[in-house]
Amino acid sequence: MTMGSHAMYRQKQKHKFLLVCSLLWLAGMQVSVAASAIQPRAESYTRETDYTLGSIARQHISVHVPPGFELDASSLPAPAQNEAIELREAHWTHTDSKNERLIQLVIAWQIFVAGDTVKTLPLKNLHLQFKREQQRLTLDVPADKVIVSSLLPARIDAEHVKLYADAPLPQWPLNRQLWQLAGWLSVLAAGLVYFAWYLGWIQLPQEKRMPFRQAWRAIRSFRHDHDQARRQAMRLISRALDQFAGYTVTAENLPRLLASHPALTPYRDLLLDFYRQLEQTFFAGQPLSLSLHDLQQLAKRLSQVEVS
Repeated sequence: MTMGSHAMYRQKQKHKFLLVCSLLWLAGMQVSVAASAIQPRAESYTRETDYTLGSIARQHISVHVPPGFELDASSLPAPAQNEAIELREAHWTHTDSKNERLIQLVIAWQIFVAGDTVKTLPLKNLHLQFKREQQRLTLDVPADKVIVSSLLPARIDAEHVKLYADAPLPQWPLNRQLWQLAGWLSVLAAGLVYFAWYLGWIQLPQEKRMPFRQAWRAIRSFRHDHDQARRQAMRLISRALDQFAGYTVTAENLPRLLASHPALTPYRDLLLDFYRQLEQTFFAGQPLSLSLHDLQQLAKRLSQVEVS
């Protein structure tokens, strides 16, 4: 065998070897893909009946795809307007097993069309796409159908347009409610009268037995704050204290009055200052430092002892 023949023989053997290896590699890849590939499929379910204008139909789709594939959200229909069937929302979850991924897709369709009769309407066809790295899958899901009822009766005749009779008014006895209203109004009126009397807006007969209140009411009638008005106010308060105690009250026996009437204890300092001012004004001839407003407030505070 010559050198050229030997080289050609070796070259042919090398080509045969490479061809056999390529065929074996392709066969192995096909077996591997066939063993791992899952045929994509989808099952769809939508309740068919009980829909009318504005109803929401929920389409439940179970999609079986090979592991790792994810739903491409852009392949879903876009929410539209002014259409008979509009997509309102869509959400999905997935669960993985050894050989496949199960995607549970729920799409809410809103129905914006209704005729004068019951009719069957198709939802929208879906062209779902799934991706895994550089790989893509496309799965077509035929449109489910729903039965949409009309808002009007199937036949309008005299029986359907007849007005219903007026519903009778409920029996509502008013005697009890009127008595309750009268009672509450009486309580309100009594409360208003007491409030007005407490503030001195009105005068009741029992005020004749309330010397402090009479003094306070008389002092309130003084319009101008001058020396004569203040002296008269001091006389009224002093006379009221005498009537309240049942004897003439002075600075010396004031502790006796306070001891016998504990309700006056909170006003002890005010009363001591009042009698000191009283002695300096009427017996020492000194000017009075208490204003007419101070004397009016003292009479008002003492009157609260009578109404408490």
